[in-house]
Amino acid sequence: MSMSDAHDPAWPAEWASLYDQMDVDRSLHRAFYAGLVSPAVSSLLDLGCGTGSITMDMAAGLAPRGRVVGVDLSARMVDLARERAPQHEWYVGDICDPPVTGQFDLITCCFHTLQALLDEADLARCLANVARLMAPGGRFAFDIYRPNLAWLTALEPLPTIARQFTDASGRAMNVIEHGARYDPDRRVVSGSWGLQDALTGESVSVAPITQRLKQYFPEDVARLLSGAGLKSVAEFGGLDRSAAQTGSKLQVHICTHA
Repeated sequence: MSMSDAHDPAWPAEWASLYDQMDVDRSLHRAFYAGLVSPAVSSLLDLGCGTGSITMDMAAGLAPRGRVVGVDLSARMVDLARERAPQHEWYVGDICDPPVTGQFDLITCCFHTLQALLDEADLARCLANVARLMAPGGRFAFDIYRPNLAWLTALEPLPTIARQFTDASGRAMNVIEHGARYDPDRRVVSGSWGLQDALTGESVSVAPITQRLKQYFPEDVARLLSGAGLKSVAEFGGLDRSAAQTGSKLQVHICTHA
């Protein structure tokens, strides 16, 4: 999980400042999304851009005068993205209704950020705005998890190490997840994250954050895309462009106007 519910408070500034250090290997994301930037792409909108790392990978393939825009709910993450690349446009805003104008040749939303929209109505509104902001002939790409019910129903609320990383001072840290559970009625998996010193086992004084991800099944995705006037023209089971199968970990889509 990489993002709190888009209608809960955004990531606290302390957590946002650690995002680049604590995140998992992004090489597949970098390669997949940067590979979507063809010579025909002169404008890019990245929804849920975070600190702008993937945005900048894609921006490297645009013409020098290409337009690059990133939107994220976390003000601190947007600040970090702006520090990284002040020449581009960075906005604090809800991905359901991005605070941007114009149209874009490529719109992206990576790291299963769409699953932070816990109600179908919110995802439908987000996709409708994607269709509105996408230029004729443009594309929309995203990745989300493919629900694994066997794993979801076996979740244990016991504390587990969700991630391990080294902070900017060289201190080894653990991200500890508490209370992981799956609500089959709402189809939402949730858990609370805290920080721990990996050497001493002591808790770090940072307010915990709650992670929530809606589980969208392939049939939900197809229906919601269609309702927004979009269609998937390429579907993969992973960011390595492997075939989409029942046992795939991800749902990766490249979409156009229907």
